[in-house]
Amino acid sequence: MRTFICIIILFTFMLGYSQTVESPYEVANWRWFRTAAVSYTFDDNTPNQFAIALPMFNEFGFNMTLFIVTDPNWEYAADWDVLEQAAAQGHEIASHTVTHTSLKGMEDAQQEAELKDSQETIEAHIPNPKCITIAYPFCDVPKRSIFEQYYIAGRICSGSIVPSSPRDFMNISSIICGEERNFNNVSNFISRAESAVKSNGWCVYLLHGIDDDGGWSTVLSDTLRETLSYFKAHSDSFWVETFGNVVRYIKERDALSVSELSVQDDQIQIQVTDTLDNVIFNVPVTLRRPLPVAWASATGTQNGQPVEVKVINVNSGKFIQFDAVPDGGKVVLQKASISGIHDCHGFLDTAPVLLQHYPNPFNPTTTIHYQLNTPSHVRLSVCNLLGQEVCVLVNEDRAPGIYNTMFNGAGLACGIYFSNIRTESENGQKYAATKKLILSK
Repeated sequence: MRTFICIIILFTFMLGYSQTVESPYEVANWRWFRTAAVSYTFDDNTPNQFAIALPMFNEFGFNMTLFIVTDPNWEYAADWDVLEQAAAQGHEIASHTVTHTSLKGMEDAQQEAELKDSQETIEAHIPNPKCITIAYPFCDVPKRSIFEQYYIAGRICSGSIVPSSPRDFMNISSIICGEERNFNNVSNFISRAESAVKSNGWCVYLLHGIDDDGGWSTVLSDTLRETLSYFKAHSDSFWVETFGNVVRYIKERDALSVSELSVQDDQIQIQVTDTLDNVIFNVPVTLRRPLPVAWASATGTQNGQPVEVKVINVNSGKFIQFDAVPDGGKVVLQKASISGIHDCHGFLDTAPVLLQHYPNPFNPTTTIHYQLNTPSHVRLSVCNLLGQEVCVLVNEDRAPGIYNTMFNGAGLACGIYFSNIRTESENGQKYAATKKLILSK
């Protein structure tokens, strides 16, 4: 009987039943209540991953995961300057071990060296965010007790869609792409992603070479671009994010506790917590609640800092949808008037507004505020003094509302940067604005 009870407790824990969310709040299965998650993961450091894929992902405003072999004698030795810049743009730099050797049959000490030394090398060059995921060479899984000392998730290649709450984060499935597996056209990518939509799951692609860069099982760059274009066009359904951030989101979501501290005429205070290590688990989780009847719109802060907020329609009802980092401090939703904010800045009611950032100067994060009064396509990016984009924060269609988007300058040199916003409404009206950012370290 005791054994049976223990099995039930373990099963409950694995399914994430520790989540406690008070009514009327809902937690998004995937960020911004999208239907499925998608991660592009790249192995082996092949040249066109950096020359072609990175700029392409930046163009579409998506993040990718680069599983890096850290041995300097590896055929495609890591270019740490490029990797540091990629990390600053939001891409994940993760482990593919030191030497890309099969872990199967290795002595414990050898396995530990491959896992530990790779992580330490990456974090010596890119200390933040931490290296917390690994792709096993040849998909040979290491000893669990060694793995769990260093990583929160590991990628295998069983070819299946990952459920929204995986039973074993040490064995996260992926789909091998490219000519070697006859998975090299757009329809292959889309059909697997659509199967993730049906199950509300997570589709993880495993890629190596691109075009003629010498990597294994190549995928054409044109094919890659078409798949990204598809996901951009269907961004209401697909959350395209790094392997590590999807893992963080799942674990935070399933351990989340949400309670309402107070409700006033013009303000709602909320507590959002979990039981995880805040150093590692610090990505925003999306929540929503009904918009109070007397509110036209809303803004939000967490621990006094602005958070991204949307007012949306769901089944003929209006909701406040917002991001919150568990254990990141008290969340405050504030009643707002769309026209009121525009009036005080002297803009017409139909014009977008790029508001002032806060804080500015900043180190290493600041929040960029803007407002839309008509449905528009928004591209929000950050550039350096040379006009080169260092980060694309938003590149999607958005409904009218007040938006707060966080920019993290960790990994960038201190100095002057510029936020650039470009919008185009459904009737073709365009708006552009730029504001100065000062990163001070």
